[in-house]
Amino acid sequence: MDRANQAFVEEEYEQAVELYTEALKTDPNNAKIYECRSHAHIKLENYLEAAEDAAKAIELDPTMGKAYLRRGMACFHLEEYEAAKQAFEAGAKQAPDMTQFKTWIRKCQAEIDDAQEQDTAPPAKQPTPAKEPAASTATPKAAPPPPPTPSAPAPAPATTSEPQPAAADAAQQPITKAAPSEFVGKYRHQWYQLQNKVTVDVYAKNLKKEQVEVSFGEQHLCIVIRAEGSGEEEYRLEADLYGKVDTGACRWEVLKTKVEVTMTKATTLQWGSLERSAAVAAPNYSNPAQEPVGGKYPSSHVKAPKDWSKVEAEVKELEQKGELEDGDPLNAFFKKIFAQGDEDQRRAMMKSFVESNGTVLSTNWNEVGAKKVECTPPDGMVAKKWES
Repeated sequence: MDRANQAFVEEEYEQAVELYTEALKTDPNNAKIYECRSHAHIKLENYLEAAEDAAKAIELDPTMGKAYLRRGMACFHLEEYEAAKQAFEAGAKQAPDMTQFKTWIRKCQAEIDDAQEQDTAPPAKQPTPAKEPAASTATPKAAPPPPPTPSAPAPAPATTSEPQPAAADAAQQPITKAAPSEFVGKYRHQWYQLQNKVTVDVYAKNLKKEQVEVSFGEQHLCIVIRAEGSGEEEYRLEADLYGKVDTGACRWEVLKTKVEVTMTKATTLQWGSLERSAAVAAPNYSNPAQEPVGGKYPSSHVKAPKDWSKVEAEVKELEQKGELEDGDPLNAFFKKIFAQGDEDQRRAMMKSFVESNGTVLSTNWNEVGAKKVECTPPDGMVAKKWES
């Protein structure tokens, strides 16, 4: 089990699956091993196997919150949104302190609502006969004029139906905003962000990959959907993005009900909107508090260091809102960071804290992984060795 966990931490997920399987031979009723193997399968995008392992873990230990999380994530990626939502809701009851469940439940509900809207709203096919009023159909080049009539405003109610996340969870919870007036076409889109990623969903059913073109720039996104057969442009979403992205780590895929575009942020800056505009303040990349040392990074596995200069202000804000646990608020805040961090961030926190004798706490594995973290006592204090 320890070897399997080590392989997982080192991102050797295939080896981790093999080692977890070996561990199950000697301990076949260990729910934790099934949950861990499920997590490794998710990393490998083996979602069916992940769902099966998570279900077995739940069967062995119905109180294990992480097993419900793995089950829900696997079902979500299999586009079984109802089953995913049920798993997340059950997990939230077992582990109410795991804030991830709220995020995933909202994402499931958005997918369910969208599927129901598309199934019960035939007017969505109106753009075809709308060739007489050319301005209201999917003529992408007509984007600059005022928002078109019935076809474009449709997204507005769908986006506002999603609840806005709390300010304190902004780095972890998705924030969804739509800008239907800026883009023309027969499909609607919405976006949400996590700490280091921005996802844009264009809701269009049963598209073929050949119909879709997506291109990324450092601060630009273009999505084009063409009609099958004719190649005529049906939809274009083109935006100058609010923040910079790492183009090498961006990806997109065509699913049954949508085109999903995932962009990795160049920094962990919180975006004020999807696109840059005069109405929204532009990000300040010259501010060290927004652009950590190391700047842009080549892949989504590399994380920017935590800006500890903001910790005190964040703690006070969360404490005032009553969103921290009882007891020491700073300790509760660090617990929250650890619980919500990824594997690299947790490794960095543990290594830096232990090696520095509790004087340094870092979330940047690239910075602390390659060297010993020296003891750095606060100003006015001196580090001394303990003589037993």
